[in-house]
Parts: sequence; structure tokens; C-alpha cells
Amino acid sequence: MRRTRFAATAALLAAALAVISAPVTSAQPQPPPPPIQTNWLQALGYSLTNPEVEPVGMNVPGCVPSPSHPRPLILVNGTFENSYTNWSYFAPQLAADGYCVFGFNYGGAQGSPIQQTGNMRSSARELSDFVDKVRAETGSAKVDLVGHSQGGLLPLYYINVLDGADKVDTYVGVEPASNGVALYGILPIVQADPLLRGALGLILAASIDFTADSEFLRDTAAQGLTRPQVRYASIISSNSILISVPEAHIPPAPNVTNIVLQDVCAQDYADHVTVVYDDITLDQVRRALDATAPATATCHLVLPLVTQAPPA
Repeated sequence: MRRTRFAATAALLAAALAVISAPVTSAQPQPPPPPIQTNWLQALGYSLTNPEVEPVGMNVPGCVPSPSHPRPLILVNGTFENSYTNWSYFAPQLAADGYCVFGFNYGGAQGSPIQQTGNMRSSARELSDFVDKVRAETGSAKVDLVGHSQGGLLPLYYINVLDGADKVDTYVGVEPASNGVALYGILPIVQADPLLRGALGLILAASIDFTADSEFLRDTAAQGLTRPQVRYASIISSNSILISVPEAHIPPAPNVTNIVLQDVCAQDYADHVTVVYDDITLDQVRRALDATAPATATCHLVLPLVTQAPPA
């Protein structure tokens, strides 16, 4: 009996010591959310030292599309831009509107602040995979796509060539390279010279595809640039020095809306990158996605690069 009592006492002491000596664990504090930027240059600067950060409101785990915005919204980056540089201003506001906002980097090395430089056919497959991933996560049959620059052309190839037409309800291109880019005739000259083409291809393989009259563009538009089951909108600034209005506009059709920012507000001088930090452009995106969306931005002076957008 004494031996039994001793064994029981020893076991209790051992258990107590185990509890006392066990390391105390606590939930690791979550890092603070990144700042919501109101200027493209500031967003770029932040992303260079934080290359894998995502905008507030993007890729929120477990997001369920709301009845008012039943389709997930995928934001597609432009050349060189990571998702933070491109969408730090738009993403949180669209999320606050009730959209489930998603985005990803493509065509670049993981962890690099420089993205979207790779072959656009490969990038289109990445977009296709991401669309399917978002559809599976949200249970949605279709998505909406908003793309900037190269990210405005890529969805057109996905819709037309990779059978994305039945998975996309609405496409909005912001400064989209819909018909390819000539850059005042420079890019076609470069592409016609094997040496120059090879050199540029090493730095920016995507340029071979988004140059006007490329094989990629011919494939994209082989059966017409649009499909009847998708709604299209393009938003372009006549102040852009990289993409002209004709290069951005989508051929007229009942399901197509082409918008020139200066027709909306003559004081808006947003350039190719400033447009994604412009509340007037954001208003046009909102209304292209949802015709019932109220106008929230008033016409005001917007200058290239330097203008700070109103706080999100």
C-alpha cells in the first residue's frame, strides 16, 4: 500500500513539473497591414522593400461573394508592377464596396518586386489557373476581371484562346493594350531586327507578344476580339504616353463600352500609371462592373505621377 501511495505521489509530482516546465506559448502577433497608398510612386517605393506584400482587401481567406456583388473580382497587374504597386489604391476600396477581391503576380520570379515580364502565353496559363482556383474557392461559376496595361490584354487572350469566355462575366481594361502597342513605331522596328528583338526579349519577353501585329495578338483576335457572352469596357487616358486611345479601344459592339477619361473630366490628366491612383478612373471601373454603382468622384485636377488620390 505504501509503495502504491508513493508511486501515485510521484506521478502527480511529475505531472505538475511537466505543466510548470512546459513552454508558455502565445499567439504570434500578426504583422500590421501595409499602408493604403494614394500615389503610384509611393506604392512602388514601398513594394521594392516589401516585394511580397499584398494590398489591403486582396485575397482575404474565406471571402464569400455577396448578393450585391456575386462574382469574385480578379485584378490583373500591368508590366513590371507587382500587385501592391498596381492595386494598393483600388483593392481596398473595391473590397469595401463588397467585392471579394483577388490578385496575383505572374510572369516573374517569386519574391521579386518586378513582375509581368515573361512570355504572355505562359502568363495567360497562369491567369487561367488562378481563375479556376478562385472559382473553386468561392464556388462561383464566373469571375469579373479588371486588368491594367499588359494586364488588360492578357484576359482577352485568356477569354478567346484558352476558353475563358464562359468563366468571365465582365472584363474591364484600364489603359489596356487591347490591340497591341507600337510606342510611336519603335517596338515594331525593334521586333523586326533579330538582334534588337533578342536583346529586348531577354529583358522583357512579354514585349514580343504585346507589340502591335504580333503573332500573340493575331491569335487573340483571330475570331474577333470579343465574345458575345462577356461584357467589355476599356478606360483610357488621352494623356497616356505609352498606349494610345486607338490601341486601347475595343471594337464597337452592343456589349462593349469604350471610355476616354477626358470625356468624363477634362481636368483629369492621369497618365499610364496614375490612372490606378485616380478616383475618377476608379468611379468608371465601379460603374463598368455595376451599372447601378453611384458616382462618388467629382471632376478635379489630376496631374501625372504627382497627384495624391483622395484617401481610401
